[in-house]
Amino acid sequence: MNRWPIVWVVLAVAWPSALAYAGEPARANLALHRPATGSAICKPGEEAEKAVNGLLASKTHDKFCSLQRPAWLRIDLQAERVLRGFTVKHAQAGGEAAAMNTRAFALSVSSDGASWRQVAKVDDNVDGVSVHRIAPTRARYVRLDVSQPAQDPADPATRIYEVEAW
Repeated sequence: MNRWPIVWVVLAVAWPSALAYAGEPARANLALHRPATGSAICKPGEEAEKAVNGLLASKTHDKFCSLQRPAWLRIDLQAERVLRGFTVKHAQAGGEAAAMNTRAFALSVSSDGASWRQVAKVDDNVDGVSVHRIAPTRARYVRLDVSQPAQDPADPATRIYEVEAW
């Protein structure tokens, strides 16, 4: 008896995104540990480089947080790369309330850090982890621009736990 169909059903129920990634090659995170800068931080320890450290362990030490509106985060991949997409891990991915997930943002790329091209725009995100596939694009720099930092328009804090470029 072949048990694989049962395994796929269990995966699809327990982890709905499992089937979406079945058969896709593993993604190398090109932003991991790369230089990052960003808008003014909420408090010491929540600097831009926390969004590329690969960690989700601490609500106070593993996220980029900014009270500036609009908030921004810029990552230098240190060489021109072919990008196929991004994963953004919002507040809920780090254990915070879903109401704190980034609501509206855009992702842009650049080869020189001066001229930017928007490759993804989201106006109604509610997810703790958002995945953004793009047509293969060469770029050295990635920028995340946040126009609405949380689900409640009165919440001023942008909370980004990780930005992955792949």
